[in-house]
Amino acid sequence: MLKVPKRPKGLIFAGLGLGVIVLVLLLSGFFFIVSGNKSQQTSNVLQTGANPAISSLTAVSKENGNDTEYLALGDSIAFGVGASSPQELGYPAAFYRQYLTKVRPGVTSYKNLAIPGETATSFIIRPKAKSQLDLALAELATGQKTGTPVSLVSLTIGGNDVLAARTKSQSEKETVLNNFDNNFQKILTALAPYTRDGTTQLILTTYYNPFGTGDAGLSSDDTVWMQRFNALIKQRAAEYKAKVADFFPPILGQEKTLTWIGGGDIHPNTAGHAALAAALWQSTGYTLPATFSPNLDIIMNSRFLIN
Repeated sequence: MLKVPKRPKGLIFAGLGLGVIVLVLLLSGFFFIVSGNKSQQTSNVLQTGANPAISSLTAVSKENGNDTEYLALGDSIAFGVGASSPQELGYPAAFYRQYLTKVRPGVTSYKNLAIPGETATSFIIRPKAKSQLDLALAELATGQKTGTPVSLVSLTIGGNDVLAARTKSQSEKETVLNNFDNNFQKILTALAPYTRDGTTQLILTTYYNPFGTGDAGLSSDDTVWMQRFNALIKQRAAEYKAKVADFFPPILGQEKTLTWIGGGDIHPNTAGHAALAAALWQSTGYTLPATFSPNLDIIMNSRFLIN
């Protein structure tokens, strides 16, 4: 596993440009300052080491009774790695608190079962422990029995599969893609009894290319590979009656300002997770009420200080 140096303290992302500032202004309530004592060392993969206890992966918010639940599944991006506070500012948490509760107050519970380092294979089978798929199915079944059903599931999976094949030959990449597809269909088939009839909405996310260089990089090997991967996710989504949150466009051209790639880490930073939360929101098809307004904690001119 490739290790990268710790991020330097006081790293300043300047010159985001008016487009990004407007994006962030339209997103809600993000505090883009991280204590200088919390610099983290990460690797140039979606993995962050050994799995933490499942209890530490779960963030639950309940308000005014238990109507329905939003369940987030996936890898380290779904977990919120890269955000200053993963459980508060990772894209699923931001989506839930800043968007979903504004238009669907009946969704009173949020749970995140995502596991950093997860692949499509480990999502299904985990030695000596329940897999994330097992936990998700248990959550869905329990919700139906207790009267607090899961009304929305988001799934971000496969990024680690793709990254593992990044430097391999074309034939090896094809094998990786086929293996991912087989596992991905197994996952969707297992979720189908809950999601096919529309009772539980399923949203599958694509991935961005952290190694891109804006429009000039659209024909790069990394981008072509990622677009093939994303096309497969979209194809399966159509077959399994799931919606798609496309994470590719929001990051394109903004890789150095919306991810930690400048330091060798492919994860989104806090602003990047905000952009992904907005993309997830757009995929729902819901409309925010006219009275909705951003709740920004701090805006520092055109700069966001991130350590």
